[in-house]
Formats: sequence, C-alpha cells, structure tokens
Amino acid sequence: MELSKPQARILQLLSKEWDYSGPPGILDVSQIVAALDQAPSDTFDALQRLFKNGLVDMNELVNAAFLTPEGYDAAAEASQKG
Repeated sequence: MELSKPQARILQLLSKEWDYSGPPGILDVSQIVAALDQAPSDTFDALQRLFKNGLVDMNELVNAAFLTPEGYDAAAEASQKG
C-alpha cells in the first residue's frame, strides 16, 4: 500500500509513541491532530484509511488510535523512504 503524507505522518507519530511507551502506541485522536502540522480533516481522513487497511486500530469510542503490528512495520518502511 502506498501511503499518503498524512498517513505516513500518523504512522510515524504512533510508532514513536510505541517506541517510547511500549506497544501498541496509543494516542488520543485529539493528540494526533495537535501534534501534526496538517489540516485536521486530512488527519481524520488518513486515520480512517489506515483503519480500513488494518494499519491502525481504534478504541470503541473512536477517540484513540493505536498501531497494529502491520502498522508499525509500515511506519518503519515509510521512515526509510524519507
């Protein structure tokens, strides 16, 4: 799957959380929006696409997102591409 810039940024942010706080790298959606220098609408759209592709999962209230193991691998791959 080819990642858009917003998708890659989200995966990289969640992978950083995974690395520093342990798997699965859980962040509140509002924290993700605040941390990224992109339109909130782009962030929400990217989160939905990542969820549909199995790279992130969300809690039942849909207010927190976290990486799946596949998402962590995709974040590492995106980091290598630049």
